[in-house]
Amino acid sequence: MVLAFLDEWVRYLGHFHPVVVHLPIGMLVVAFIMELLVWRNRQLVVLNGAIVICLLAGCISAILSCLVGWFLSMEGGYEESTLSFHQWMGISVAVLSGICWFIKRRYALMPRVMKGYRLVFIALILLLTVTGHMGGNMTHGEDYLTAGLPQPVAGWLGMEPAKDTAVIIKKNISDIKTAVVYTDLVQPIFQEKCYSCHSSKKVKGGLRMDQEPLLFKGGKHGVVIRPGDEAGSELTKRLLLPLEDDKRMPPKDQPALTAAETVLLRWWVRSGADTKKKVSELSPDSTTLALLHGFQQGGGDTLVQVPLSPVYAATVAAPDPNAMLELTKLGVLVTPVAKNKQLLDVSCINFSAFDDRTAALLLKLSGNIVWLRLDNTRISDKTLEVVGQLKQLVRLNLVGTSITSAGIDALKNLSHLEYINLTATKVDDAGLRTLASLPALQQIYCWQSLITDNAMTAFRKSKPSIHLVGGANAKS
Repeated sequence: MVLAFLDEWVRYLGHFHPVVVHLPIGMLVVAFIMELLVWRNRQLVVLNGAIVICLLAGCISAILSCLVGWFLSMEGGYEESTLSFHQWMGISVAVLSGICWFIKRRYALMPRVMKGYRLVFIALILLLTVTGHMGGNMTHGEDYLTAGLPQPVAGWLGMEPAKDTAVIIKKNISDIKTAVVYTDLVQPIFQEKCYSCHSSKKVKGGLRMDQEPLLFKGGKHGVVIRPGDEAGSELTKRLLLPLEDDKRMPPKDQPALTAAETVLLRWWVRSGADTKKKVSELSPDSTTLALLHGFQQGGGDTLVQVPLSPVYAATVAAPDPNAMLELTKLGVLVTPVAKNKQLLDVSCINFSAFDDRTAALLLKLSGNIVWLRLDNTRISDKTLEVVGQLKQLVRLNLVGTSITSAGIDALKNLSHLEYINLTATKVDDAGLRTLASLPALQQIYCWQSLITDNAMTAFRKSKPSIHLVGGANAKS
């Protein structure tokens, strides 16, 4: 717990690198300007004291900048060789500024020593310039300074005409299973809905989404995509915020994502945010695959084009608007799973305080809820007694909750349940045996649960049609 606490603070302090890094730049540049004045006019030697102070302040702030820069690098998302080179150049700036301070303070009246000092100081300023430029490239992209260069000047310098690196050609997808998820599905969404604020033309919040390394690096608020962790990814959290929330993305004055696009991005992040794999390689469950068919050529923008579960074709009463409002006021996200449908996706991704008492509100929408996310909430087995009454439920996420196998027993009458995620719960082998009786179940995730390897092996043999994900990393 202590290590986790320290890790949080280290990563937080890393966000101050863009602030702290300007201190050594300012101090050392001011010191160099004063030094130039002294070199040209010996009567200005009175500036020597100020130069010594600026060099010392520059050295100390450079060391501090290196430290918080190292903290920032722990978040990942940077190209390793470029990051390493930038780090060593930053350390070199701190060392050279310290050397300049020492020489200026001890040997200011020794001409021979001062000649060498001048060369070191010039080298320091050149190194400072290159280091700062490299840091800017890592943050904003290598073409940041040249992307908007007027064509006459670019031509005179022998540069190619500026190109919009954000242009992605949207492919016609004939078979959704063969589509590369990131390049064929995710990138076109980013281009249409995100690049206007997060590309080489504009870098709002320090975030660029038009280049893969910069996308995973994040912006001034930190990493926006945490592969496999939808609840912890700023991208998915902001997509699901209410329209009037200032932090919602895209903002309300920009074109919003369709329901299908939102589902796609959430699934991509949840599946590991891989940039190379095809849809088939990420093994989507039948429900998700049906949703993805809307992106296939001729699929239009229908969220559920070929629903495989009878739930999607069923006629149900309209959801109680008052019940939806009650949940929404608490911070629970309640959205339709498809256009012109009465079926609901209820997510507590932004309301971790959801508990057994609050769960009773779900019963007012028992005929409408088909997707339910309770991951990382405060629920116990008592809530599963409520969940067991949601007869239309197709997907259930219980990651990081305190539920046990005793609670799983309350789910045995969910005849339409196709997907359940029990990662980081206290469910054991008995709970797995209970799930084996669910007729529609297709996928079970149980990493870091109490289900043993032997139980999973036996389950796979007896239920080969159910995709069980667990194994070596699960607690035994």
